[in-house]
Amino acid sequence: MLAILGAMEEEVALLRDEMQVESEAVHAGIPVFRGSFKGTQIALAQSGIGKVNATICTQILVDLYKPRGLIFSGVAGGLLPNMRVGDLVAASHLIQFDIDLTAFGRRHGELPDRDRMIQSDADMVHHVSESFDAVFEGETGAPNLMIGTVVSGDKFIEDTDTLRWLQREFGALATEMEGAAVGYTCQLNGLPFVVIRGLSDTADESAADNYRDNLDKVCRHSFRLMEHLIPVIGEALIAPSRIQEKIGGTSN
Repeated sequence: MLAILGAMEEEVALLRDEMQVESEAVHAGIPVFRGSFKGTQIALAQSGIGKVNATICTQILVDLYKPRGLIFSGVAGGLLPNMRVGDLVAASHLIQFDIDLTAFGRRHGELPDRDRMIQSDADMVHHVSESFDAVFEGETGAPNLMIGTVVSGDKFIEDTDTLRWLQREFGALATEMEGAAVGYTCQLNGLPFVVIRGLSDTADESAADNYRDNLDKVCRHSFRLMEHLIPVIGEALIAPSRIQEKIGGTSN
């Protein structure tokens, strides 16, 4: 079982329409669709916007659906000048930018007894890169893929000063509102995860208009990647258990 998570209707609709839904449920107001996508058993959830919703949703998926891994897919604002709307970012690390304990000598985004940076599963990030190449390489007008730090906070960023601060303080590629909360919850539960973001805007003063204009395009780019990625990660996650079964059979 692979858990797939998006915050908004637009971020999960294409996957939901293409999966074979076997059951539907609502937990704490969060819809979850269970079924098969291209031969992989998945639980697809729409968390709602923001870190609290994302945390609740992730823990529900962990407790009730027992996934072997989790993919979060959604949109974000790009923080670098050379980024284009539609480009994709795989988060190697995530940080909660709105955690502020600097009064106690800690850096922005740092909690006591926890690493500042939340690390995605390296193998899953690698699978994202390979799937991106398989889907988009050589295609005219294809998006770019970047791998690096993504920052999360309960604020939609639409001003240049904050954009610059996020990039310089955290070395971040993109900003959004859920990924670090998902990653933090997965980390506490020992669940492999990866966060993938499509850029709907560039987090400056025109961000809100760009977001509305480009949401559909970005979600379609993300869907094309996920369409290839889900079976790949699904197979990779069950491979260790198959190896253990063979080892167990041999020893008997």
